[in-house]
Amino acid sequence: MTDLLPDARYLVLASRLLPDRDGGFTISVLRRALDMAAAGAEPLLLTIDPGETADHDADRAEWVRRGMLSAPEALRNLFDDARADPSWLRAAALAGPIPGSAWPYRQIRDAAGATVLELPVVSGDPAWHLTDAPVRVWGEDGPIGWLPGYAGLYRAWINAVAARSDDPVVLVCEARQVGEALVAPGEPALAPGIRILHTTHACHVLAPFHPDSPMDAAWERWFAVADGFDGVLWLTPTQQSDVERRLGGGIRSFVVPHPAPDAPALAPAPVHGRILVLNSLIPRKRVDHVIRALAIVRETRPEAHVHVYGDGVERERIVALADELGVAEAVVLRGHTSDPGEAWSEADVFVLASTNEGQPLVVLEALAAGVPVVSYDMPYGPRDTLARGGGALVADGDVDGLAAALVEVIGDRMVRDRLSIEGQAAAQDMDAASSMRALGDAARVALDDPVARPGR
Repeated sequence: MTDLLPDARYLVLASRLLPDRDGGFTISVLRRALDMAAAGAEPLLLTIDPGETADHDADRAEWVRRGMLSAPEALRNLFDDARADPSWLRAAALAGPIPGSAWPYRQIRDAAGATVLELPVVSGDPAWHLTDAPVRVWGEDGPIGWLPGYAGLYRAWINAVAARSDDPVVLVCEARQVGEALVAPGEPALAPGIRILHTTHACHVLAPFHPDSPMDAAWERWFAVADGFDGVLWLTPTQQSDVERRLGGGIRSFVVPHPAPDAPALAPAPVHGRILVLNSLIPRKRVDHVIRALAIVRETRPEAHVHVYGDGVERERIVALADELGVAEAVVLRGHTSDPGEAWSEADVFVLASTNEGQPLVVLEALAAGVPVVSYDMPYGPRDTLARGGGALVADGDVDGLAAALVEVIGDRMVRDRLSIEGQAAAQDMDAASSMRALGDAARVALDDPVARPGR
């Protein structure tokens, strides 16, 4: 292993990793695993969604085809493992009478049709992953024991996977609900030798998205147990600072940003005036702000037009707004793409108008592609990512300011060229090695000085 990551067995745990689902979360998890492999760690990806093995196999094959997974066996799923060899599940099952439950149950069957376990179907409870409703474990002739809820099931599997390694184990947890379950009190406890580094992917506050704005119940619940992780990984120093000011220093945390990708294969061939939007069409992304800004921009830069890549519930509203503002002929909805290389090649400028983010991958992709960025100064990501140059920040929600910045980039080629060069240089500084170095620093602390938690 290189000097970027300390010697250990690395596991990367996500809720699910489905092609073309869950936006930047899925891509960021897979990219992190690829970067860890390039640093010599060869991580094993783990998921816990109870889909069918055939569907998971198809997903693995697709990720391999896209170059996002080294081999199918590099991604394992809890329920696939239970179907293939339930011995770990039966060994962890608690003996004695199985507690009753008011919830209905879903059977998980193996390839031969035999029931392996039964899952409680907990509906209407946002903390379903913390319920103690028993997971019923089956033997050949019926139920033989139980595990205390999903938390008990997850810990039993992680313990079994970790036990196959003689090296210390660093678990990079990518999902808050799963992380909560791993450190919650109860049996079976997570093996004491497992270190948990918990990543974050999103803004932790609600509207109006100020550092002291309210948090939803899920974040509050997660913060209540975050001192049980061996390290929390924030994407930006600004979010880490905001959390520490609000909650104090009781949570051990580090900044491990997403890295910028390599420059795209397609050579830049920007179409003058082409404004690129590359995100889901959901209210949080505020694509309607971009359309309103476009109408202002075209008053002085009639060549300006928007290409929108992405799908979602806002599509019809965007079409109607473009018609209403008289810019329909300058708005092209391209739909979802899994290969945005052409979009980056032809973009004159990229715009991001979200209400909030974690650290948007698309900003890093734009910098690597040499495409100037115009973004609202929202929490979190754009301010930290553009600190080295490559774009312009606009006051959050200021459509007129958004339009003015776009006019400047489109109308002044010297400005565009300067931002393009700055962005490419910044992307080279924010490379995978720098991200892995930060991850390695966190892993070393976790390995040398684990925090106290139940079962340890």
